[in-house]
Order: sequence, then structure tokens, then C-alpha cells
Amino acid sequence: MFMLFPQPPHAVGRFILQSDKTRALRPAQQGGIQTMKRIPAVLLALAVIFLLGGAALAEGGTYSASHGVVTQVDTEAQTMTIRLGGREEGTLTLDISEETKIVDNASRTACKLSDIKAGSTVYVWHTAGQSSFLPPHRKAYAIVANVAADQTAGQLFEIASVSKGKNGYTLLNAEGDLYLTVPDASIPVYGQSAKLRASKLEKGMVLLAWYDVVLESYPGQAGSDRLLMLSTAAGGDSVLPPQTGDHSTANLLFAGLSLCASAGAALLLIRRRRMEQA
Repeated sequence: MFMLFPQPPHAVGRFILQSDKTRALRPAQQGGIQTMKRIPAVLLALAVIFLLGGAALAEGGTYSASHGVVTQVDTEAQTMTIRLGGREEGTLTLDISEETKIVDNASRTACKLSDIKAGSTVYVWHTAGQSSFLPPHRKAYAIVANVAADQTAGQLFEIASVSKGKNGYTLLNAEGDLYLTVPDASIPVYGQSAKLRASKLEKGMVLLAWYDVVLESYPGQAGSDRLLMLSTAAGGDSVLPPQTGDHSTANLLFAGLSLCASAGAALLLIRRRRMEQA
């Protein structure tokens, strides 16, 4: 059914044919509806940008090393908080899992979270990046615990290459800045009674090494017979965290989607008011 609606007095004699379900819209209103139709596409594009940004962060996840003094150990929550030392400041809370390797520095053997006491010094390798927790949380991969003031702490070493030499084997680390010479002997394995022959070392394996002197060259050079294997699988059973960053990725995605939703609501409100005023 169609109805004839007269125009205002200044336009007498002209009529607009309208349906009682679909009425003719003024240009401003038509433009408003088209803009409103474009808003979901804009929001979708923003969401995709944030998702891709989060994925990029996930792919670029890195690992960091920290050391400091333990201020709290929570065996129920499986966390440990340290007061950072060196150039770092503040505190850091570490999430401990079944995959976390905890090593007593003096005995160079596996130990438990409960063996770490407040006030002791620890060296930690963990995921990098910020998180929404205060203090910041990180997923701990390896912890060298109970480091005395007069002791050298074990250092994480991921093997990038192995070469046979006169005095044993020379290993290059994944960062490419240190050569480590180890004797042709058996190396203890974390949590196991079995040992691994140095001749079986391969790229991708991870170990802890205790050494005192690093020659000033590039790459640096050191030697050690105090070793502990953390991973005996070449590129398979890697003990390093996967390149997925930490909770910061999820936090970024959530914040991005929340921002998109807020921006969309604001745009809709502004457009509605403009249409009402038009």
C-alpha cells in the first residue's frame, strides 16, 4: 500500500510517493545509514589488525635471564618472587610448572621449589614480555638455586654447533657469542641416573655449564667440565619455552577487542545523534 504525503507549504503541488513500511530518506539520513553500514567493516579491520599484531608478538617471543634474591616462595601457588639484581630493578614473580628445571648450584643436581629459601640468590631463565600482573609474572624454564656469594652460578647454554677438537669438543651457543670447550667425558642428565657422552652432543640440546673465565674475544671462549644436561634431544624435546611469548599476547588481544568495541559504540552513538539533529 502506498500513500501520498504532501510537501511543506513552500512546495505545494509536489508529492513524494512513499510506502507505509519504507519511507523516503533525506540525503543526510541515507549517508548516515551508509556510514553505519561501514562501521562493522571498520571494526572488523581493527580486530584483524590487533589479532595479527598479537600473532606477530607470539612468533617473536624471546627468553630472558634474570638473577636476584628470593623474597617469597609459594609452594601451593607454584610461584617464586625475587628482588632483581644487577642492572634490573623491581621484583619479578615466576610461575613454576612441571617442566621447570630447578637445579641446586652447589651440588649441580635437581631440587624442588620447596628447597629454595627466602633470602637466597637464584639465576633464572624465563619468558620475556610484559603481563597484566603486578608484580609482572614470567614462565620459568630453568632456575639455578641457592647460589652462595663465593660461588659461580651455572649458565644456560643452548648448542648451535659441535666440533671435535684436541681437548674434547667445542660448542657454540645459540646466541653465537660464546665457544665452550668440554672434555670427551660423560655428562650428568637432569633428573636421571644415566649420563650422556660428550660425543653424543648435538645442535638443539641444552645444558648448564659452570665456568669462571671467559677469554676476551668474539665469540668469547670458556672451558668447563662441570656440566648438567637439561635436554638430551636434538631439537625435539626442547627444554626451552616455545616461541609463543607469555600472557602478554592474550592481554593485548583482549585489550584490542575491547578498544574496538568501545570505539564502535561511540561511533554509533555519535551517528545516531547526528541523524536525530538532521
